[in-house]
Amino acid sequence: MPKIVFLLLSMLLFLVGCTDETISKLEPDAQKEITILIQEPINPIIESYKFKFENSKGVKVKFDIIDADTLDDYIKKLNINLYLKNGPTLIYLPQYFFYQSYIDSGVALEVTDRITNLEKIYDSLKEEKVYYVPIGMYYVAKILNKSTLDELDVKEPSLDWTKDDYLKIKEKWLSKKPRYFTFKDYDEIIKEPLYNLKIIEENNKISINNLKIKEFIKNTREKIFSGKYILKDYSYENYYKIFVEGINTSEYRRVLRFLRLVDKEILVRNLGINAFETKRVSEMIDKGDAIILPEVINENNSFFTWGFIVNRNGKNTNLGIEFINGLLSDEVQLSMYGNGKLFGGFYPVNKEIESKIDKIDEIYNYNKKAVELKKFILEKIKKSKIRPYNYDDRIHQELYDMLHRDLFKFIFVDKPYKDEELSRELQKLEDKLNMWLNE
Repeated sequence: MPKIVFLLLSMLLFLVGCTDETISKLEPDAQKEITILIQEPINPIIESYKFKFENSKGVKVKFDIIDADTLDDYIKKLNINLYLKNGPTLIYLPQYFFYQSYIDSGVALEVTDRITNLEKIYDSLKEEKVYYVPIGMYYVAKILNKSTLDELDVKEPSLDWTKDDYLKIKEKWLSKKPRYFTFKDYDEIIKEPLYNLKIIEENNKISINNLKIKEFIKNTREKIFSGKYILKDYSYENYYKIFVEGINTSEYRRVLRFLRLVDKEILVRNLGINAFETKRVSEMIDKGDAIILPEVINENNSFFTWGFIVNRNGKNTNLGIEFINGLLSDEVQLSMYGNGKLFGGFYPVNKEIESKIDKIDEIYNYNKKAVELKKFILEKIKKSKIRPYNYDDRIHQELYDMLHRDLFKFIFVDKPYKDEELSRELQKLEDKLNMWLNE
């Protein structure tokens, strides 16, 4: 965890409880004003509702825009802004955002009984005590090439397919001939299995210099270099830039362009699609070469939301709560779905408008499979069989991101490390991570 984040959040504790006093000292023009701390591009749902709220309430809504290229940069700049006297009223939280630290430090205001429209949202999106209010949601579906399954003589899987079903199809696909190694393969073989490893012991110590990690490295290398994948003649540094540094490197962009050219030759397409966007899902299915299904490899982490927390030390928090309440209204939430295309890219969290959405689907006569997919995911959400991405433990996420970067060299190095050498390197890494964890 970056030290600046800990420092800023701890100092924010001194500001807790001063809202009423600071509001009373606001200039007259600011008495009917709220500020939203946000990043660009601003979600069009927020931007369009802003004008309606201003006109109906006589309240000025200001955007305090944070210029940040990465999520970490956004978090750091956000925390600095929370120091401001008469601080921002609302804090916009994009998908993948960890908000638990703001609750623990007292920054987030509890709004459990203060937002009337909270009763409208899906129960699995709410905690017993509500500090974070979701506004829209996104479920990443898995896209298979229909032509590839036809070539393998594999029947289209049903919506309730399993991880084992997928792995059997993939193994059959790989057995035919070597296949291009894609970003999806990298995630399935390295990133997701790594995040499932238990490396923090009960005494809050990290243990990685052990047989479990060594086996992980060995098995991962065997899968990647088994001859089942087509690998470019890249150096370790090239692979690191592609798979770890990612989107900002020329190597990543070059590989991405190439994979787009051979997209129809691979089993799982690299592009993502929101399973709730019925119009687009329907169009892809109608074209005849896409099978769109629920995620089964990483199903617990495929469901994301965006929303707000109310800054306990912000100005005019009551007006901020009214703003959020309006975003959850039937009218605004339904506008997110439109004609089946998601306005702002996210699906409404308001369960009360489902029947109206069903009528929209009927009017536009969307592909039956697209509608069934959406309903299948919604049922899982209603029954809490899938829950939003775990936003609670940023330290845990940062730890695994660091481990992912540091273990990379052991997996992609030209010649595998000998056991004694690997033990020495893992012990150095274990000591470094424990020092970081306990600082």
